[in-house]
Amino acid sequence: MESTQGGVDGGGCSGRRLVSRGCGSLFFAVFLAAGLLFTAVIVGEALREAAVWGWEETPCVILASGVEETGDDEKPWRAALRYRYEVDGREYESGLLARSDSGSASYDRARDRARRYPVGAVAVCRIDPSAPSVAVLEARPPWIGLAVLLPLVFVAFGGCGLWFLWRREPRPSPDGLESISQHAGTGRGRRLLVVMGLIFSAVGAGLFLPLFGLPTLRLVEAMSWTPTPCRVLAASPRSWSTDDSTSHRADILYEYEVAGTSWRSNRVSFFSILDSGYERARSTLDRYPSGACATCWVDPDDPARSVLERELRPVQLLGLLPLVFLGIGGALAVHGLRRVPAPGTSVAPAFAEPGPSHEPLELEPSVSPLGKLLGCLVFSLLWNGLLSVFVWQAWKGWLGGNPDWFLTIFLLPFVAVGLGGVAGFGYFLLALANPRPLISLQPAAPCLGDTLRVEWRFSGRGSRIRRLRIVLEGREEASYRRGTDTVTDRETFASFSLVDTGNEWEIARGSASVRIPDDTMHSFEADNNSIAWALKVTGEIGRWPDVDETFPLTVEPLRLWEV
Repeated sequence: MESTQGGVDGGGCSGRRLVSRGCGSLFFAVFLAAGLLFTAVIVGEALREAAVWGWEETPCVILASGVEETGDDEKPWRAALRYRYEVDGREYESGLLARSDSGSASYDRARDRARRYPVGAVAVCRIDPSAPSVAVLEARPPWIGLAVLLPLVFVAFGGCGLWFLWRREPRPSPDGLESISQHAGTGRGRRLLVVMGLIFSAVGAGLFLPLFGLPTLRLVEAMSWTPTPCRVLAASPRSWSTDDSTSHRADILYEYEVAGTSWRSNRVSFFSILDSGYERARSTLDRYPSGACATCWVDPDDPARSVLERELRPVQLLGLLPLVFLGIGGALAVHGLRRVPAPGTSVAPAFAEPGPSHEPLELEPSVSPLGKLLGCLVFSLLWNGLLSVFVWQAWKGWLGGNPDWFLTIFLLPFVAVGLGGVAGFGYFLLALANPRPLISLQPAAPCLGDTLRVEWRFSGRGSRIRRLRIVLEGREEASYRRGTDTVTDRETFASFSLVDTGNEWEIARGSASVRIPDDTMHSFEADNNSIAWALKVTGEIGRWPDVDETFPLTVEPLRLWEV
């Protein structure tokens, strides 16, 4: 048994710390700037859309109503409307349905919009007060504003990173020490986790619903629809350019008849977003060539609703991927809520009350092997998911014979971190097969000056462990100002070796005792610093991840009658 005491020298590190902060700031600033830029664009468009609600209303007469092609492959169908209205005794004509009505990929949606305004009907249109020749029939909610949740993920990531790098430091206490857990004590750092968790959850839910949730509900509903003969009027390949690729989709316009009335639709599947792609578009065109007869499924309660296919294909299961964002966000929010201290929480008293418990206590590890695995998985998914956008852009340049060397070199260290996360996931996955240490101590709440008895055993194949070490450590963590920098010191002020053996009989099960000196420090977390005690269990396993577990425990202050 041995005890070590000493300090941590943090001098001479301010230059390196500034360089580290500068590199970190550049990294987070890129995310913050990109997020703010896209946020400004989306918010601006949402405000312009919302301004239509304040335009003056006036009666108008519908002159024409139907569906027309726009010539745009991405949104080929649009409600073709024409209406007449009067402003200050002068007549005007307009064809705008809404301010941002550029068309739709769905023939059904364009048809339903046109059906709301039959020829000869009197409707109400809204006039732009600054330009009477501009009018719209509908003022729509600014739903585009919901898209701001996606760039807000970048804003939160970049902003929180910069805040942690350059956050304003608390005022120093008279002894010059400041608690590194001050923000945790007040809950501010944990509340940031809650905010980030809610943003990630909102993004995950916002993507999951249109990609998989709502289409699945409609697919289930369509299982009771009526099979109806239909004829393919036109089968057109649609393609359009996006920022980094070309999207492809098959547009199948078909016609069917219900109760003597003809209807048209181009809905092939409810999973239209996930069914895009050149190969899938070509396969769909081969199944439904122009002029072919097929069977569609029609809603008996609303003949305007129909679909050609009701199958759920493997590719459509990609719509479940947003659940990763939802899970990450939920985990962050729950973790933040659990760790925010309740109002009125006080620091441990200077001396313990009489009557300690002598019952043994089974300790729990600070982070279980499964927790380490899930934590590494969340990090890898988040990091590599964000990084994949930039890697794909760089890879496309290489495939096209026009490599972007600057982007490639810039991404190399970040790719290395991502690969390290994947390797860490594999490491912790293997570690799940390790024997698990089971630690109990008596008394359950030891005080300074007590003799602590520790018992250990292993679940699983403990014989795989070649050497076992168990150490009781007391550590102080504090932060203080050195010039313009904040230095965090982590000092192990006490270390007691309970066992260090390679004997397989002693490794499998055993016990050891150690007296906690009464001149050390008890567990507490205050505004100025924190003291934490833990049992560290290390088991060496040949050619396999080692057992490495930390079991926190609470050491109470010296008893009153022993002072």
